[in-house]
Amino acid sequence: MKLSELVVSPCNVRQPHEDDDVGSLADSIKDHHLISKLILRKGKKDKYEVVAGQRRFKALVKAFGEDYELQESDYVMNESMSDDEAFLMSIEENQQRLGLTPMELCKAALKLNQMGVKDKDVAKKLNVTAHRLKRIQTLQQDTKKMPEAARVELNKTIEEAKFTDAHWDKVRDIDKPEVVKDVVDYIISHEAPPRDVPGIVTGVEKKFAAADGDGKGKPAASSSAAPSSDSGGEGGIIDYEHKGELTLIEEGGKMTFSVQGKDEDKEVPVEHYLEYLRRPDKFKCRVSLKLKFIPVG
Repeated sequence: MKLSELVVSPCNVRQPHEDDDVGSLADSIKDHHLISKLILRKGKKDKYEVVAGQRRFKALVKAFGEDYELQESDYVMNESMSDDEAFLMSIEENQQRLGLTPMELCKAALKLNQMGVKDKDVAKKLNVTAHRLKRIQTLQQDTKKMPEAARVELNKTIEEAKFTDAHWDKVRDIDKPEVVKDVVDYIISHEAPPRDVPGIVTGVEKKFAAADGDGKGKPAASSSAAPSSDSGGEGGIIDYEHKGELTLIEEGGKMTFSVQGKDEDKEVPVEHYLEYLRRPDKFKCRVSLKLKFIPVG
């Protein structure tokens, strides 16, 4: 059987991506041959579906080309395997290997529910807690309101992602899309853990509240950040040249940045720094800082 006769099964919970990196696996197969067998079933139009082992299949193609002929010891054929059986086998294999992404877990959970599997058994099959199952079941309905950056991260495994379903669960009920976008961007750029999200949301919401109070529909610059002389007035470049250690302090619902360094000891409002993260082109910056977060109380 040639590799050209194979296709990835549409029942596979993890569909192939163009950017899947199978180079190291291809090199390993060249050196040691195929260690784990492909699981196949009869497909359509004289093709055989790869139910389990799609990365090994792609690695074989990369290593030897589509004309490579599989040996009988390279695969197991199950021509009578149903769609549901193929789907369940795909879940089991992917969970044993690298784990599924939050979006893949969501689709798998919905499919299992459609198959009549109860939530407690869905959680067991997907190897997640009941609490996490509730989180991931919301992802599909939230897809349209997610910022693109969130969708990208939720299509990565937990080990790779900087933004997860635990993060999304804490921001999904925010009404303003611009607030959600800023919070998501901040989380990703700072690799902030889920426990820090409430404080980040508070800071971003204050920034937009200040903008609304300014009556101009845009975030207002803080008093510590006056436009430079060549800024051209409103909307120009902000001179921001702190050096030292920057500490984010949360106390009594208020968040401030304390900047400490040579000849400098003052506070910078959180809205100012978040605006810098959102619009770095608006600032003249020479910043050499270490950032640490200190919750108080």
